[in-house]
Parts: sequence; structure tokens; C-alpha cells
Amino acid sequence: MPNLLVRVKIMPREAEIKPEQMKQDILKLNPKIEIRNSKEEPIAFGLVALIADFITDDVSGAMEEIENAIKASKLVGEFDVLGSSRISATVKK
Repeated sequence: MPNLLVRVKIMPREAEIKPEQMKQDILKLNPKIEIRNSKEEPIAFGLVALIADFITDDVSGAMEEIENAIKASKLVGEFDVLGSSRISATVKK
């Protein structure tokens, strides 16, 4: 079964919140999703965004699960889905 890869840019609620904190909080809220890659993107005035590649099974509602986990985090201010694509199951870690 193909898997879904979703790249998301996540902004912290406050400048003091580190990208790694947001990442761990999101994964704790939904252990079914996985973050394959992530990087930090400096914005301004100490604000650093998290760019994360989420991987999950490509089933109905998978995108909503990712979005709901991000929305549920009290550390996240806002987020944008930058793109999504299907990948083969053999590529998934």
C-alpha cells in the first residue's frame, strides 16, 4: 500500500518555543504518524519554524490526522501544508 508524505511548515506560538519541542509534542499527540525528516527555518527576531515531512498510511482521513495532531499542540501557533505526495511502501522507514 502506498504511504502519504506531507511537508508542513509549523510556526511556534511563541519565539521561546524550540522546533524540537513542537516536534516531540506533535508525535506524542498522535503516535501513528511519523516524522521522516525535519529542519529548522529561522524567520525573524528569534522565531524559528519547523519544516517537517510527516509519513502515514495513505488511507481516508490520514491528512486530517496529521492536521489534527498539529492543531492539538499548545506549542503551535500556525502551520501551512507545503505539499503532499504518495510514496511506495518500500521507501517508508
